[in-house]
Amino acid sequence: MAITNKKQTLIHKIFHHEPKSASISPPTSPIFINSPNPEQDPYLSNPVTPSLEKKTIFNFANVLGRASSFTGLNSSSDRHSESKKPECTLLKKYGVCEKGSIGQGATAVVRLAHKLSAESESGEKLFAVKEFRKRRKDETEKEYVKKLTSEFCISSTLHHENIVETVDLVQDEHQHWCEVMEYCSGGDLYNIIKQGHMSRVEINCCFKQLIHGVAYLHSMGVAHRDIKPENLLLDDQSRLKITDFGVSDVFRMCWEKTTHLSKGLCGSEPYIAPEEFTQKEYDARRVDVWACGIVYYCMVYQGIPFRAATKQDPNYQHFLEMRAVNAYEPFEKLSLGTRNLLKNILDPNPETRITIEGILEDEWFKSIETCIHGENQDPHRHFEPSL
Repeated sequence: MAITNKKQTLIHKIFHHEPKSASISPPTSPIFINSPNPEQDPYLSNPVTPSLEKKTIFNFANVLGRASSFTGLNSSSDRHSESKKPECTLLKKYGVCEKGSIGQGATAVVRLAHKLSAESESGEKLFAVKEFRKRRKDETEKEYVKKLTSEFCISSTLHHENIVETVDLVQDEHQHWCEVMEYCSGGDLYNIIKQGHMSRVEINCCFKQLIHGVAYLHSMGVAHRDIKPENLLLDDQSRLKITDFGVSDVFRMCWEKTTHLSKGLCGSEPYIAPEEFTQKEYDARRVDVWACGIVYYCMVYQGIPFRAATKQDPNYQHFLEMRAVNAYEPFEKLSLGTRNLLKNILDPNPETRITIEGILEDEWFKSIETCIHGENQDPHRHFEPSL
């Protein structure tokens, strides 16, 4: 989705540093990321494969408690009376949705909802509303409910400053089920990277916020499995937020000590860890760590290092050969602390790849300062996000 002039101005306000006069030139040409489908939006994702069934503790009773009008899905009166129109919870609770979408995918459309609010300076509060498709004729109600609730079951339990807040699951006036989320007006990281104006301070700031968000997910027993710039949003206070939990996996229940391995190839190919291509089962936490490393590379070089981490990709083979002798050119252009951490993150062996906890304890990582949200004036100010 192209950024409007209004969004570009907002992005400039969020990243208040002036661009450096000398741009960062990679020693070898990176593979520039193809522009996403203009109809897609960072609130949506098109993974390589559909989401697997979640090993989740979030049963329907929990969902019912969090979704204000979810009971309509199992209502016998609704099944026997298609003409009966339910109360429009979406309009009542979250205001009027714009007719045009801010993004769409194979299974949903995202619109912007405006709700009058005396607490807001603008007089209204904005929400991102993901409208799910209706149940297909060849799809049972049970199958539809499982698909509809899988993402909501996970995302609605997550509450962290670096995670997009999932607010509700409601029906609109057309009886479409909608997931209501906080709206991040700063746009997605992909479009910010495309502008080419991120200073190294800003890159490191975003990276640290990303790691804190992923660390929180892992502490909750959740792996995202689709970390990429399009799924990283910024709000109007400089906070980076992770969105789209459509292919996320619960690798550990709250009462368990054992980690469950994940299955299936999912995510976006340039960010998929090598073990996903070669192993039937893998530790999804290590997969997230790998993807964070690719995102950092993208922020620095405005491109991806290789199309896919497979033997068939010559750029990946070059990466493996040069990394083995500490001569991978893009790494060598980074500071020593950055280089060492990124090399440990992009370790092709998941068993020796650094963990998210290891990143948090890295001395260079701990030295990174992050923005104080809401403070956009010079000089650059910072705060330490909490897990």
